Amino acid sequence: MSDTRVFVTGLGSVSPHGRGVDKLWSGLLEGRSAFKPITLFEAEAFRNAQAGEVEGYPALPGGRPRAFRMLHNAATDCLRDALALEDSCGDGEIAGALMKQFSLRGAAIVAGTNFGGMSAAERALTLGAADPGEASLSEYLFGAATEGVASTFGLTGPRMNLSLSCASGAAAIGVACDAIKAGRAQAALACGYDELSLFIYAGLSALRAITPETIRPFDKRRKGTLFSEGAGVMLLESEKSAAKRKGAKIYGEVLGRAMNNDAYHMTAPEQEARGIQALMRAALKDANIEPEKIDHLNLHATGTPYNDKIETKAVLSVFGERGASIPVCSVKSSIGHTMGAAGIHESIAALLTLRDGKIPPVLGLDPAEQDPECGLLAPTGSPLQGDFKTILKTSYGFGGTNAAVVFAKV
Repeated sequence: MSDTRVFVTGLGSVSPHGRGVDKLWSGLLEGRSAFKPITLFEAEAFRNAQAGEVEGYPALPGGRPRAFRMLHNAATDCLRDALALEDSCGDGEIAGALMKQFSLRGAAIVAGTNFGGMSAAERALTLGAADPGEASLSEYLFGAATEGVASTFGLTGPRMNLSLSCASGAAAIGVACDAIKAGRAQAALACGYDELSLFIYAGLSALRAITPETIRPFDKRRKGTLFSEGAGVMLLESEKSAAKRKGAKIYGEVLGRAMNNDAYHMTAPEQEARGIQALMRAALKDANIEPEKIDHLNLHATGTPYNDKIETKAVLSVFGERGASIPVCSVKSSIGHTMGAAGIHESIAALLTLRDGKIPPVLGLDPAEQDPECGLLAPTGSPLQGDFKTILKTSYGFGGTNAAVVFAKV
């Protein structure tokens, strides 16, 4: 890989807090919970009938997945942001603006998702077949999402679809960064998306990962996580590409990235956190920085009994005694686990922490009830303010897949 620097120059989000990065960020900073009773399907029989649904995205004609529309909207907003276009600019105007930006028009697309357009599969299973004349079921599940973004905006770069469980979004950032550093593109859209459906929710509930109450990261009363839906998109550019666009907005630099796999169990995490420790150290090595340079940890922090304890163990192993004093956050405590979009939503929060100097509070955690085995510095009640320069973002998934990204202020 080359020593090409990679910057983040555009952000887009559709989350349970609504459409738009500003809505995501204000919801996190204000400590608002996005959980509501599920309306997409009957959920009373499951461990919890609440989730983070995204309002304003009804079922689409022909069984087309709602998640694809969420991804399209997040990509639209990301490109508007990067090109400094008005919110009123439509797809055609965005495509026209991209025609004048050679490096952006050739942007790669790397999309991470747990389940792709699973509602199309659900429809096929219940009706017997997908609608005639529509995309094939396999295309609906994964390929059609990136194909739709590329064709809408006239993007000509390489496309890749990742499904690495809950590490998918963060992994997409790393793979997009690799594409730029390897010279396969000057820019790349790193995307994450997923939707709630009966099939998906039933499976997650069967795994007993869902809490029967609310998410309580690092709290000794924690019993699990809550799942949500949405999409997030980040535009990554090489330093050369960003420099050509005078006045390009830079949210931060992707200083390092890493991926690995515990190779331990299909669902259970490895108790000694060896894989997560190796991941963190590999990301720091790739960023060419010492652990002392990290001043904030944007953690996976699902609120499950095992994850929080094991993640804490990894932090204290990699960062030593200082690990207990590095401020952390859990975006999931506010919007839930947005599955394939989680790593992107959480990375957006990390970049806005670099910009605004604020770490969102952790919801559901009572400082008096913090688990001694999760003894990390987690702000509650209100945002923690400071001058944060370098952030480590981590994500982990079923099957042992782990991904991490180091972001730095420019």
